[in-house]
Amino acid sequence: MKYNLNIDQLAGCLLGGALGDALGYPVEFEKVSQMSQDHDFDKIVGKLIVSDDTQMTLFTANALLLDGNLRINTWNCYQDWLETQFKQGKSELSHRPISWLMEYPEMYASREPGRTCLMTLMRGILGDLNESINQSKGCGALMRVAPLAFIDREDPYSVAIENSALTHGHQMSHIASAVLVGLLRYISEGETLCDSVSLMRQDIKRIFMGSLEVKVFDDLLQQAILASEKDFDDMEIISRLGEGWVAEETLAIALYCSLKYSNDLKKAL
Repeated sequence: MKYNLNIDQLAGCLLGGALGDALGYPVEFEKVSQMSQDHDFDKIVGKLIVSDDTQMTLFTANALLLDGNLRINTWNCYQDWLETQFKQGKSELSHRPISWLMEYPEMYASREPGRTCLMTLMRGILGDLNESINQSKGCGALMRVAPLAFIDREDPYSVAIENSALTHGHQMSHIASAVLVGLLRYISEGETLCDSVSLMRQDIKRIFMGSLEVKVFDDLLQQAILASEKDFDDMEIISRLGEGWVAEETLAIALYCSLKYSNDLKKAL
């Protein structure tokens, strides 16, 4: 089936995500001590280049525009994305794509794709909640699920969890994807950021009731929330929350930045 999408909100979400991605991509593999204090949008010269995070997010959005089963369509769109990491153009594809994004030459670019996503898609076996495909909790699932917040379904959480399970088997990955999509859904419905965080946390505790992982995750979110209310050094807090390679750390860092600079998009990014 196709979903009714709030196109303006989805477009804004995609743009915001892409801007943050483009700012972070050049320093993705640098340590905090190596990052230039002048690394901001005002100092960037030339085109902004996005990473695999934005690429996969766009393919997630593409899947929402297709008729049929969302899970299968999403997997097939990700298979299309996989081709863009190794092929130079549409003429080299090994299968008939279902994503209209494949018509754009700009999409054929390898941008440091995550190993878990690559290896799982190359194996060609869909992960699900009944049988974990691996024990990865890397941020590769979290970074692509934002568009799922804008579909007209009462329960966006199950869609996010199912999407995450396609390539990442660890429950932390599933929780992180659900947290992000739930948070964006409440914001899209007109709730304030703070209220959205509170409502989302209640939902997550209910959905993952009894899970030890959700307790650890929620404690990390609480650390981010409390830190955002204080006048601490940003890089110090971010370092305490983690390096962002795993899903829960990525989400906590993003939440901290969003809450502390909720009225200043540039600073938040």
